[in-house]
Amino acid sequence: MKRSIVWIILIALLALTVWKLASNKSVQEERVYRHDRNAAVHVTVDTVRQRAFTDGVRYSGTISSLREGKVMAEVPGRVVALEVSEGHWVEKGQVMMRLDGDLLRLQLEAAQVQLEGLEKDQQRYTVLTGADAVQGIQLEKTELALRGARIQVNTLKEQVQRTAITAPFSGHVTQLGVEVGTVLNPSMPVAMITDDRALELVVAVPGTELAAFTKGQSVRVSLESEASQVSGTVESIGSRGDMAHNFPVRITLQADPDHRVKPGMAATVLSIPDSKSASLTIPSSAIIGSSLDPEVYVVENGTAKRKRIGTGDRDAGMVAVTEGLAIGDVVITSGFISLADGAPVKFR
Repeated sequence: MKRSIVWIILIALLALTVWKLASNKSVQEERVYRHDRNAAVHVTVDTVRQRAFTDGVRYSGTISSLREGKVMAEVPGRVVALEVSEGHWVEKGQVMMRLDGDLLRLQLEAAQVQLEGLEKDQQRYTVLTGADAVQGIQLEKTELALRGARIQVNTLKEQVQRTAITAPFSGHVTQLGVEVGTVLNPSMPVAMITDDRALELVVAVPGTELAAFTKGQSVRVSLESEASQVSGTVESIGSRGDMAHNFPVRITLQADPDHRVKPGMAATVLSIPDSKSASLTIPSSAIIGSSLDPEVYVVENGTAKRKRIGTGDRDAGMVAVTEGLAIGDVVITSGFISLADGAPVKFR
């Protein structure tokens, strides 16, 4: 009797468990989302357009001056006066600083006195030699000494003149490395002058892309420090590449009256072919699949149709289409998650 009761209880528990599991399964199935293939998928779209398409590539470089040079001391001396400061504009030949030339002037004065004495000796020996009062050799020695004295006087005059250090060409003083009291030696650099009226940009271009530039070509140069551009002209294209097979392309910039462009600024130039036919273009976001096998979804009669296309150049988020689409076709650019070929779509 007891065994029968136990079996009845076990069977009841088993039946209850089976019923509970079946009930939970039906509840879970009700909660699972099932995509309604007849429901329209919300997407965003764009229209295939035709436009002049460029495949420009940007190359970076640093703007430099066509003329820049160091100013050197040519004679020893101590700086006694500075006539310019950094940023100052100087004209060619303008005095920039002066050195103490007192010692040189004293040496020049002594040499001039010696020269005067030798000139008088020459006059006397000339008269005496004509009267056979002295030997001709004495006159020759005097004339040689006179020539040496004249050379010394001229040398000292030149050295005195060079105590005034002048600008070798016109430009801005971009560096000034001395102050009053600085003792200079010959060939010591004292300043840097930059003529920023003529500027250039040199960029390194791979040999495979060198055909995008030609001598005399007009280009636009973008300044990274300012949201502006300046015009330039390709001046030369290097005939020898570096170890990375890059060639220097030298671009001269047009005069900038506002002096916005300065040496040392970073800049970029965009290579754009002189002419290029218009192409069909779509946003790059419309492309699905790989770049080797690109496809797009085209909206036709309210449904998405998957199409294989051919692509070409890319520029600023746009892709040139070489085959598979026509002007006016509507392509889907986002909303691909629930999208399938033939699915109905909605868009604004």
